[in-house]
Amino acid sequence: MKRAEPPTLREVMRAVERELAEAGVESPGVETQRLLSAALRIDRPRLALEAGNPLPAEVAPRLARFLQRRLAGEPLQHIEGTAAFRSLDLGADPRALIPRPETEQLIDFVKRWSADRASGSGPVRVVPRPDAVRESPVRNALDIGTGSGAIALSLAAENIAVQVVGVDSSEAALEQAGENVRRAGLELRVELRKTGPNPFAALGASERFDVIVSNPPYVRDDELADLPVEIREFEPVEALSGGADGLGVIRRIAEQAAGFLEPDGCLWLEIGSGQAAEVQSIFLETGTWGHIQVHRDLAGRSRFISAVPR
Repeated sequence: MKRAEPPTLREVMRAVERELAEAGVESPGVETQRLLSAALRIDRPRLALEAGNPLPAEVAPRLARFLQRRLAGEPLQHIEGTAAFRSLDLGADPRALIPRPETEQLIDFVKRWSADRASGSGPVRVVPRPDAVRESPVRNALDIGTGSGAIALSLAAENIAVQVVGVDSSEAALEQAGENVRRAGLELRVELRKTGPNPFAALGASERFDVIVSNPPYVRDDELADLPVEIREFEPVEALSGGADGLGVIRRIAEQAAGFLEPDGCLWLEIGSGQAAEVQSIFLETGTWGHIQVHRDLAGRSRFISAVPR
């Protein structure tokens, strides 16, 4: 009796895509390619070239496991083990939040502010110091709630800041961030520190930064149960929950961050859609901030706040 030929990669892709589509996955074609590439341990261009080849027998069980994990709601990045963020390829697993596209936009805003600050086109004219790194007008930066290290590493990798301190209350997140720092080869420029509920507890009283950046937890506690399963079940709740009103960590940042900024420095925050008015009020009530601005994401939503010390 003639043995059945193994299916080709193209045939397998059709079958996997059909299962993902039936499960309601938003982009089943793209996810199919990524799952199969991960199972084969090749990149997607090579997958396209080899689509007519048979599926190797040793890969089939691995692909089946990957597919079942995705159908159970596990994030694709956890299955692949990596998450793309701007120019970085970060390790990804349940220890830290998977960085989102909105946070990439936050880096764009900081980068533009940094360039304006250096050129003097912003509200404060900055005279470059003789010892400044030529590629970066920002001497140092602070990333509050660094998680995977995405913000801190981008600030350093893109020469937005010469030195970056990333703080987080999660030991597991800092462990992942440390792996990503080494992965990016930025050990000399990114320092990670463990903090407690107060993100400023890891800083010295006299420390000052040119820019403070944060994507803090901002989801209300009563909204957590309504999050998509891939977030609710597979990402750390402490990186999501901002307390009863979602603004607990943001409130603490508003109260204390000005004391850790240089006079011509700036604070940049990512916030939840619909929170802009409340966050502006919180910053105004402290009496320590001026020039508080709301910035929109590419979808037109108010998603970022910037403020400078008075």
